[in-house]
Order: sequence, then C-alpha cells, then structure tokens
Amino acid sequence: MELLSFDKYAYYIWFSYFLTFAIIAILFIRTRFIHKNVITQLRVKYSRGK
Repeated sequence: MELLSFDKYAYYIWFSYFLTFAIIAILFIRTRFIHKNVITQLRVKYSRGK
C-alpha cells in the first residue's frame, strides 16, 4: 500500500484520477446519446421518402 499513498500529494493525485475518469465517462455517455439520436433522426428522414 505504500505505492498508493503518494505522501503529501495524495489529495491532488487522487482528485486528478477521479476527475480524469469522470470526464471520460461523461464523454462516453454523451457520445452514445448523440449517436442514438443521429441514428433515430436518419431513420425518420429516410423513412419519409418511401
């Protein structure tokens, strides 16, 4: 566990890890949501032409 203690910088390091993973998770979820919306819009657009 000594490897994970980071001495006096532990707060900054763990906060940076948390912030990085949170931003990646938000981007992933947002991208999936936008992708689903685009697919739905394209289906509606091309189904009207038939």
